[in-house]
Amino acid sequence: MAKKKTLKTFDDIYHETYQSVLKYVVLNCNNIDNVQDIIQNIYLEVLKILKTKKEITLTKEYILGITKHKVKDYYRFKYKMKIVSLLNSKDKEDSNIMENIPTNIDIEKSSILKEDITFIWNYISKKKVIISKVFYLYFYLGYSLSEIASELNVSESNVKNYLYRTINELNSIMKKGD
Repeated sequence: MAKKKTLKTFDDIYHETYQSVLKYVVLNCNNIDNVQDIIQNIYLEVLKILKTKKEITLTKEYILGITKHKVKDYYRFKYKMKIVSLLNSKDKEDSNIMENIPTNIDIEKSSILKEDITFIWNYISKKKVIISKVFYLYFYLGYSLSEIASELNVSESNVKNYLYRTINELNSIMKKGD
């Protein structure tokens, strides 16, 4: 019964704070690829606190405090640990690939789409951090241009320039690739 109550409390906290936590992490992250890892660490810490301290009330401010610490901890850890994985994760994926392929998909079209998305994301990741943040906020989180400008403390015209200039660059590169 206590386990159900803890999970219910966690679920409530997660739904109440997720957007604020995500926004903070995206805005303070050096690399957009790290966002999901950091958020996972934050909510694992919240769950750990809920399991160990039964009578604690976790406020939104408390969760944002955890968020700030976890962002700093993540980068401190990444800086200290420059480890190359000895086990290639692709090998594990390949072993079960046949079992996981749905029968009603166009594999050729899906692989081309995945390649394009990977190419686009790699291209954007090599640009300035602010450009990758603009793309993440615009396409992944669905923020408007004015909301992005407000969150990043830049003008709306700068946001438009970052977005549209990079889209035009991608279009010309993709056309050359055809």
